[in-house]
Amino acid sequence: MSIAAVFVGITALMLITGVVVNPFFLFVALPFGGAAYLMWYHASGKLAERIRANPAGYARSARSDGGPGGFDAGPFEGRFTRERVRENRRRARGQRTGGRRGRGAGVGQPTGLSKAEAAEVLGVDTGADAETIKTAYREKVKTAHPDAPEGDEEAFKSVKAAYETLAE
Repeated sequence: MSIAAVFVGITALMLITGVVVNPFFLFVALPFGGAAYLMWYHASGKLAERIRANPAGYARSARSDGGPGGFDAGPFEGRFTRERVRENRRRARGQRTGGRRGRGAGVGQPTGLSKAEAAEVLGVDTGADAETIKTAYREKVKTAHPDAPEGDEEAFKSVKAAYETLAE
C-alpha cells in the first residue's frame, strides 16, 4: 500500500506541474496513476476477491485442454506438472542405481567392481584403512587423469570407480 501511496503522490505532483508548467506532464502522469491504481487494487485484496468469485475467468490457460501456461507458453509449457516431476525423479533414481561405472556415481553408489578388483586397481590391500586408500587414489589420479601428459580417460574412470568401491 505504501508504494501505491508513493505513486499517487508522484501522480498528483505531475498533474499539478502539468496544469501550472507544461501540459506534457499530464501525459506523463497517466502511467503513474495507472500503476498506483493497480497496486492499490492488488494490495487492498479486491483482486483476490474478484478471482475467488470467478476462478474460471482467471485460469492459467484459456485453452480448452486446461494445461498450464498462458500467452502461448511455447516449449516450456507444463514443465513442472506433477506427472513430469515424478517421471524425472524416477528416471534419475534409475540412472543412479544401474550401470554408471566410473561416471561420477558418487560414494555409496554401485560401481560394478568387487573390493578385491578395486584394491588391485589402486595397488592396496583389501583390508587397507581409509587414509591408505585415499593416498593411493590421489597418486593414481595424478598419472591417470586425462589432463595429465600420460593420462588416459578409461584408466581414470577405473581408478575413480575403485576408490568409490573401497570408500563405501
